[in-house]
Amino acid sequence: MDDATLIRHTLAGRREDFDILVERHQRALYAFVFRLVRDQHLTADIVQATFVRAYTRLAQFQERSSFSTWLHQIALNEYRARRRASRQQHEVTLEEGTVDSIAAPENQAAGWKHKLGDLIARLPLRQRTVLTMRVFGDMPFKRIAEAEGISENSAKVNYHHAVLRLRQWMKESEA
Repeated sequence: MDDATLIRHTLAGRREDFDILVERHQRALYAFVFRLVRDQHLTADIVQATFVRAYTRLAQFQERSSFSTWLHQIALNEYRARRRASRQQHEVTLEEGTVDSIAAPENQAAGWKHKLGDLIARLPLRQRTVLTMRVFGDMPFKRIAEAEGISENSAKVNYHHAVLRLRQWMKESEA
């Protein structure tokens, strides 16, 4: 069944169909949020809160975008709300919760992967979000724009600036 059918069934009282939606979208949503916050516990909390909010507001879903895009938007809003509430300058430590921090990089490729993750974490939130959605979520700019509530051109510009900034930082780190 497609997402629209599962949503209609859920709204008609078949809660088990929402479980199918969760199973279908959980992995991609978790990966997206983790790349933003780089903390496993915070990621799990945000993903859980996202699905709770999606379930309680499912009747408000208007199918202007895909269900996946709607979930990403809810997750971003949840992340931003938590970030505002904590009033911290940096929402994560660069070492905490990363897969690469569990074991020291054994080769240069692993080291670059870790370094790139650290640099992505330094990007301004909008640039980091757009870059993460585009590169790791393989989302087209139109869907990114919908999720972010910005124009498609603005999404492209933020992506471009993020890439330029990452290139600059990588060159500086090589010197």
